[in-house]
Amino acid sequence: MSVGVLRARGLATVAATFAVGAGIVAAAPAAALLTGPVGTPPEMITPLVAAPLSSPHPVLGADNRIHLVYELFVTNPTSSVMRLEQLQTLNARSHDSVIDTERGSRIIATLAGTDLDGAIKPLVPASTLTLAPAQVTRLFLDATFRKGARVPGRLEHRFTFTLTPPAGPPSLHTVVSGSTHVVDVSPVVIGPPLSGARWLVNGGCCFPASYHRTATLPVNGAFHAPERFAIDFVQLGTDRKLLHGPVSDLRSYRYFGSKVLSVANGVVVGLQDGLPEQTPPNFPANATAQTAGGNYLVINIGQRHFAFYAHLQPHSLLVHVGEHVKQGQVIGLLGNTGNSDAPHLHFHIMDGPGPLSSDGLPFELRSFFSEGTITSPIDALLSGTAATIGHASRGHHRHELPLENEVISFPR
Repeated sequence: MSVGVLRARGLATVAATFAVGAGIVAAAPAAALLTGPVGTPPEMITPLVAAPLSSPHPVLGADNRIHLVYELFVTNPTSSVMRLEQLQTLNARSHDSVIDTERGSRIIATLAGTDLDGAIKPLVPASTLTLAPAQVTRLFLDATFRKGARVPGRLEHRFTFTLTPPAGPPSLHTVVSGSTHVVDVSPVVIGPPLSGARWLVNGGCCFPASYHRTATLPVNGAFHAPERFAIDFVQLGTDRKLLHGPVSDLRSYRYFGSKVLSVANGVVVGLQDGLPEQTPPNFPANATAQTAGGNYLVINIGQRHFAFYAHLQPHSLLVHVGEHVKQGQVIGLLGNTGNSDAPHLHFHIMDGPGPLSSDGLPFELRSFFSEGTITSPIDALLSGTAATIGHASRGHHRHELPLENEVISFPR
């Protein structure tokens, strides 16, 4: 097939033709390939396309591992049913082929079976490993490295998958896609958003993806992940219980009304106030995207970093837009407003002032002590059950991100 024929038929028509068959590129004739300039790889129609939502930023977690946390949108552009079999995260730069003595290979991580299934969250309810023709799904990934390792400058992803056409046998394929550079910027280091002991990290980083991470929102014509590194803080008592009294009574949560602190010097650039408290353990029936955060504050802490505090008590905000604040200053009180089923402080760092139209950035706390990581179901805490705390990550931490289910205390 000549290039002239391709023009006559239209490239879109040719791509669709290859997409119909079971073999797609692998079984297609050599004419399916377009040769480019000398020294460049041949161009070919591929039966899978992956694209990152944004490039990952390295962050050191409390598990003493460097985490690269990011998302891929994966599209099946064919008329066949696609089943994902394996995903390998690769170091895309050959001169960095040995990046970590733990691996000694360009393969950084491999996901298959239940691990791969756990990384996939479709935009609409569907079988996670299977993509229908023209379907898009989301992969939530976390590539980790030992502390001090040389992190690759660019990642790419090798997908192995089966295609089953409308008629004909299934066929196995491999495509490398989803290239992204790794941002070579250190995370912002901040002070605590609260004071005191036994604050439980809920909905935190990193894998499997929490309800915060999967909140990729279509806002203003683009997808955003503002809550990528968000944490919901709730506090356990000395008896390791979340509440003492009826679950529906806000007074049963002794940390309700705790002072919320500015994590850095900055300027208040956004707020919402006046929304009422909700009654636990139910979410409000009429929540909208605009009211989901309840009463909130946005503080510009510099270098394109914005601190977001949500679900504050009504009329407890102690600052106003344009006001300069200092690290450690009390800025409001912990409440249960907006889309919330129990009192907590929702906190995250983002790259813009819009709570919905920004992307979440990693952060590291200057200092905290971890009592360990809870091993009991977190939902049981709402029934008054005491948390069981294991020894994982126990100890003092500096310049690290606390991880999911850790119980941490802040220096006074």
